[in-house]
Amino acid sequence: MLTPEQRAQYQRDGFIVLPNFKSLEEIAALRRRAEEIVDAFDPNESRAIFTTRDQERASDDWFLGSDNTVRCFFEEEAFGPDGQLRQAKALSINKIGHAMHDLDPTFERFTHDPKLAAVARDLGLENPQVWQSM
Repeated sequence: MLTPEQRAQYQRDGFIVLPNFKSLEEIAALRRRAEEIVDAFDPNESRAIFTTRDQERASDDWFLGSDNTVRCFFEEEAFGPDGQLRQAKALSINKIGHAMHDLDPTFERFTHDPKLAAVARDLGLENPQVWQSM
């Protein structure tokens, strides 16, 4: 599936870009599903903020317990001083994670695509695994 040049780029850079690897329809399905997950999420369930700057803040029970579920995490500035969202919920979410590839059928189909397995084989990965999805 990959050209020798693409394999060499991966070896050199640690990544490759594969334009049109996924169809516009497949990408649109992920976006729709992500919107559904956010729409269904109740901000009163958790006000967890995701940040890479303050690890202690990012490591609350909601975050640490998200390894085997699908959860939403807010932007750092999502809430005002009054504790209310500053803008629409959909614009306040930083990420959705972490087991989407195992627990959500739309994300599972996208992730476990045989084409992706073929790329992994072409890159020489002996036992490729998906550990988290966001």
